[in-house]
Amino acid sequence: MIGKLIKLNIIALFSGILKTNRKRTKPVAKALIILLLVYACGVLLVSFGAVFLTMAEPLFSTGIGWFYFALMGIIIFVLCFIGSVFMVQPQIFEARDSELLLSLPLKPSMILAGRIFALLVVDYAFEALIVIPAFAALIISGCISYIPMLGMVFLIAAAVLLPLVALAAGCFFGWLVASIASRLRRKNIVTLVFSIALFAVCGWGYYGVLGNMNSLLTSGAEIAEAVRRAVFPAYHLGVAISGGSIMSFLIFAACAVVPYALMHMLLSASFMKLAMRGRGAKKVKYREKAMHVSGVGAALLGREMRLFMSLPLYIINSGLGAIVTVAIAVVLVVRPQLLTDPIVQLSAFMPSFETGFIGAIVLSALAVMNSVSSPSISLEGKSLWIVKSLPVRERDVLLSKVMLHVVVCGAPSIVAGVICIFALHLRGVAEIALTLVMPVSVTVLFALLGVTLNLAMPKFDWINPIQPVKQSASTMLVIFGGMALVVVLAAVYGFLLSSALSLGVYLVLCTVVFVAACAGLYAHLISAGCRRFQEL
Repeated sequence: MIGKLIKLNIIALFSGILKTNRKRTKPVAKALIILLLVYACGVLLVSFGAVFLTMAEPLFSTGIGWFYFALMGIIIFVLCFIGSVFMVQPQIFEARDSELLLSLPLKPSMILAGRIFALLVVDYAFEALIVIPAFAALIISGCISYIPMLGMVFLIAAAVLLPLVALAAGCFFGWLVASIASRLRRKNIVTLVFSIALFAVCGWGYYGVLGNMNSLLTSGAEIAEAVRRAVFPAYHLGVAISGGSIMSFLIFAACAVVPYALMHMLLSASFMKLAMRGRGAKKVKYREKAMHVSGVGAALLGREMRLFMSLPLYIINSGLGAIVTVAIAVVLVVRPQLLTDPIVQLSAFMPSFETGFIGAIVLSALAVMNSVSSPSISLEGKSLWIVKSLPVRERDVLLSKVMLHVVVCGAPSIVAGVICIFALHLRGVAEIALTLVMPVSVTVLFALLGVTLNLAMPKFDWINPIQPVKQSASTMLVIFGGMALVVVLAAVYGFLLSSALSLGVYLVLCTVVFVAACAGLYAHLISAGCRRFQEL
């Protein structure tokens, strides 16, 4: 039985990527999604491979090869931890099928084990993105000869055990947030603040490592000694693989298995309480208030906004570009030198690059990272009939989902654009106009595109709302399509048009194309899109 539960959880976890509610997903759509997944994985593999290839020879030649594997383990832990901590709450504590499963003759421990194992599969996928390039870098650099045969066996065993540590930490923090939030009325605020803080810490650490890569290579011995003292499990992992030490491997294995076992016992003890929480929040007393009348558009937008604000993971995953935009605006106000100094260095390195348009470029690139509208129809779930039964036009419902994206993501772009104008001392009319208009045009474009794709590929039979938000076909097409768009536009100008057009003219042409695409998608949405919505 537990095998069937594990299989069902894994299928549910990944089914939203290629499977929709349509009887048959078009092969072209499947092929495009697979191509985008391969592209994303390829970019990550190459990026990590370049980092490991840079480190391999200097570390092994100086006799601290163990530090190479210690860093590999630390990176795997961080990546898997981030993947786990944001999936624990919706996958374990807020799954929509908890009541159904608990009503069956199944032990809660079996249900929990099935869900944890599904998360473990995801962590193994994240780990592969690190282990494969790390091992390839050893072969390319010739450092594979430093590894004894027993060390290779320990490397394989460590690959099995490493995600257990990250999953234990992720589940603990997820349990902690769920426990605290269950006792508060504003539980979503706790989850949102924790998620944003975690993203900020991880982002700070990532850019800190990149910025100090030279120091890592030149002062590797000192840094390795600090890691040996502060992160002893990583040290013993490196010694076990690089030197074939059995004792070090046993110490590392204990550090991986024991926390996982304790975490499993902790979740088992509180799973029923958190999965069926009714719970510790104060009862709300009804207070008579005057009713306010609003238009259809405002009422539907308010409905979408309440749903958006009630799901912290929806905010984090779909509005990441808006969050980073707000962070940039704050930095430009508090410490503008952190961003203006790199711009000055860029202009010195690339004299032909017109830095007056840097605000428009950065804010537009961040706008493509938002996917608020792409899961908006799928999130209706089994309650779709409610919105379809309302005495409103289909176009009003669809445009309210578009407006949610525009309001949530467009407002930060406008505010950040105004701050950029003053912080970068922009004076030209074209520079000021593009800084404000271009990011908004990209935001509107992706708002319309997200709803259009979600209409074509909806997913209503989700177990928890994080599935359509992170794993649906429409969301992946919007996210990876946006990344591809940025790369293509940069490549077209850099390799083909830079000698014929100035950067300002090229950005104006791009904005015109974005506006025209918005007009086309809008016309499609209020005609064919409405008919498609009626068929759902």
